[in-house]
Amino acid sequence: MNPLSKFDKDLQFGQAGENWLVWLGSQEAKVEIKTERDIWQETGNLVFEFRCRGKPSGISVTQADWWVHLLSKDNQIVAGYIWSVPTLKNFLRTAYKTPTQLGCKVVNGGDDNLAEIIVVPINQLHLIR
Repeated sequence: MNPLSKFDKDLQFGQAGENWLVWLGSQEAKVEIKTERDIWQETGNLVFEFRCRGKPSGISVTQADWWVHLLSKDNQIVAGYIWSVPTLKNFLRTAYKTPTQLGCKVVNGGDDNLAEIIVVPINQLHLIR
C-alpha cells in the first residue's frame, strides 16, 4: 500500500513551493526586484539594463542570487517573473550576442537614453531556463 495519497504528495509539493517563496522573501536570499511600468502592455517587452554611462550596471553588477521582474498596470502589480541570476545572465548574454535569433534588441534607453538595455519580447521569456 502506498502510505501517501496523491493529495498528500501534491500537498507536500505545494508546501515546498510555499516554503521556497518564504525563503526568497527572507534575509537569507539576495533578491533584486525590478518593476515595469504600464508600457510593457503596449510594447509586449521587458527591458534589462546592463550598462549606463559607459559603465556596467543593472543585471551586469547585481550581487543578488534571484531576479524578480514585476509587471505593473495602473500602479498595481499584476504579474511577475522570477529567475536565478545566473540563469537570467546566461540568457541575456546570448540575447546580446545574437539578439535577432531570440527576437531581442540591444538599444539605448532609460533617462536621457544613457543606459544600454536588452529588450526581450514577453513571448520569449519561456526561453530563459
